[in-house]
Amino acid sequence: MDIENVMDFLVDHRAPNVVPGYVSEQLLSMSWIIDADDVARIIEVAKRWLRSDDQFRVAVAIGLENETYLADSWEAIAELAEPLKERFPSMAADVDAWMARAEPAYERLKKGSFFEQGAQDA
Repeated sequence: MDIENVMDFLVDHRAPNVVPGYVSEQLLSMSWIIDADDVARIIEVAKRWLRSDDQFRVAVAIGLENETYLADSWEAIAELAEPLKERFPSMAADVDAWMARAEPAYERLKKGSFFEQGAQDA
């Protein structure tokens, strides 16, 4: 089974009280036990979901941002945020929280991690 089908299955067949964060958590957990190509595919699908008209899928993708990069830069993520808040006004606070969580990670990505820079600043 293709990982995108698994993702769609989890969303389409979720129990009534399942929130997007639960699905995000499952996908992040799965990323530790599946091969790298499928993990990359999860990220590709999540990037596409960020642009979808399905609010639940958008929220799942936002939840994945905790441990993945859904864009190449902070500026690219920021460009996605405002349209999301316009399309889904009820998600505005979630989008703002996502941005607050994501900004430090993208700053680290831009500057390089401690391990990439070496211990020169320690």
